[in-house]
Amino acid sequence: MATDTLDGRSYATAIEEPAPAPVAASVTAASVTVASASAAIAQVYAAHGDYVFRCLRSLGVRADLLDDAFQDVFLVVQDKLAAFDGRAKLQTWLYAIVLRVARRYRERSAREASRFVADEPASTRKPEDELVQNEQLALARCALNALDDAKREVFVLALVEQMSAPEIAAVMDVPLNTVYSRLRAARIAFSTEVARLRSVQKSRRSP
Repeated sequence: MATDTLDGRSYATAIEEPAPAPVAASVTAASVTVASASAAIAQVYAAHGDYVFRCLRSLGVRADLLDDAFQDVFLVVQDKLAAFDGRAKLQTWLYAIVLRVARRYRERSAREASRFVADEPASTRKPEDELVQNEQLALARCALNALDDAKREVFVLALVEQMSAPEIAAVMDVPLNTVYSRLRAARIAFSTEVARLRSVQKSRRSP
């Protein structure tokens, strides 16, 4: 469990979920070309299925769309795995797919929200309501949800997935300096939102 101050790497501690499975040593460019497609997909699924699901959720895919997004990721993996050349780590290659799928699903959610905004708010759930169960986890997720997409992506890659700035730049296809500036802004925004939520929490508990 994270300490009372949720910033930087403490978010990764606060979510209290298993670390992603290590890259299966036998899933290499050579093995992908030799093994049957179904066996290779099954191996990637077994090694990284939980990781993919967690990343999709961290990147803002709506809860009711997580299963669909998860399936879409592995449809892409099925289509592209034979072409995986091993120059990047399998997990980095996989995350690039997750990132694109998550963006597509966020855009879909935004379109649906704008379509029905006159009849129903996009979300009526107050962030502080998330604090009822597992306070630190809920607070961390609420603060993460408050970040815009660009900040959220770099924050998750750096602080949760522990990627280096050059790896993030490669996955997101942005300049290295952009990664550093977004990460600084994301840290500030995350800490600010944590402080705001703590203030709300304190006021709700006051008599």
